[in-house]
Amino acid sequence: MEPKIEHDGARLRNYRVMKNITLTKAATLCGVSKSELSKLESGARPVRPDHVIKLAGVYGITPLDLLTPDSKLRAFVERVADVQCNQRDLPLYDGKALSSLKESARPCGKVPCPIQLADVPGAYAVSISDMSNAPALLPGIVLHVHPKRPVVINDLVVNRVSWSPLVFYLRQSDDGDLYGLTLSKKRVDLQSDDIERLHKVAGIWMINNNND
Repeated sequence: MEPKIEHDGARLRNYRVMKNITLTKAATLCGVSKSELSKLESGARPVRPDHVIKLAGVYGITPLDLLTPDSKLRAFVERVADVQCNQRDLPLYDGKALSSLKESARPCGKVPCPIQLADVPGAYAVSISDMSNAPALLPGIVLHVHPKRPVVINDLVVNRVSWSPLVFYLRQSDDGDLYGLTLSKKRVDLQSDDIERLHKVAGIWMINNNND
């Protein structure tokens, strides 16, 4: 008999363990700190709809899978899911090609549009196959990109300023200077106007070796 999962946080942990993903890796892919994700899983911090959507993308499941049957968040997620009735595919770009060809790059395929990008004009996906063009991430993932949503500090973004590295986290120094930072600690200096050319990563789909 399966143990009863009393709250959404415990369900988050259950699926992470089922997918054999460490707390550190899941937090990195989701764009939150390890400490924050730990608090979400333990129930010390309430789970928000955006946590559910991001983590569902990381674990390769639907947002509703991460919620208990009596969760107060189910109504919100179900309303968002209704938009999927007219869901379209997203154009998929190869990250390496996008980094080298920039605006001239052409899609190499299509992927299903996730909930959070339904009906978002210009939304697209990027596949990451190696560390050279996106050292902020692990190879073998697909990024879902929201080009219309304003980016804020600490967002994971597609770098459409210099295009290399292709993906980094937006940071701000104590002096107010903007820069991009990868997990390999590579820093990319930015001007204030550059922020308008950064595209927000709205979700991450991780492709595992078992294709599940």
